Order: sequence, then C-alpha cells, then structure tokens
Amino acid sequence: MADAGLDDRIAERVVAALRPGGWFVISDFPFPVSDEGLRSVPGRLMSGVQFFEAQIDDQLLPRTAYDDLLRRHDFTDLGWIQLTAAHAVTFGRRAG
Repeated sequence: MADAGLDDRIAERVVAALRPGGWFVISDFPFPVSDEGLRSVPGRLMSGVQFFEAQIDDQLLPRTAYDDLLRRHDFTDLGWIQLTAAHAVTFGRRAG
C-alpha cells in the first residue's frame, strides 16, 4: 500500500464493511526506518525487495505507517506483532 490516497480509500472501505468492534489486521513486510535496521540481514533483504517493488510501481512501508493509517480512521486498541525479522502484523479495532 504505497499510495497514501489509496491507503485511505481502502481503510474507508474496511471501516464501512466492519461491524463496530471488528478488527482490521494488516500483514506486511515492513521496511526498516533506521540505518541500523537497513544494515541488518533482514534490512538488506528488505532493501532488495524494495528494489523489486519499485519495478512494479509499489513500495514497502515502515510498520508505523499502518499505525498512522489506523489512527486517521479512528481505529482503537492498536497493536502489532513481529512474526519474523521481516514480517509484522498490525491490527486495530473499529470504534463504536
């Protein structure tokens, strides 16, 4: 989800589809946000994936970008789980 406008349109549709209290779960391969993260083995791997994503007009985002998206759409009980060094799940509950 590289385009912020597209992200917001998707989130709006999810909000409309969820019952109050329903959960929105995003499973993604987050891009590191620091130089240290980029130097790690998972960070170097994700840099290669980012290069591929650019070829198909897409982009990996930092995991925190999903927190911002969920907050913009009034989700509550935000949280996240790191499944592996290169895979995270972010979640939030629809208000209401």
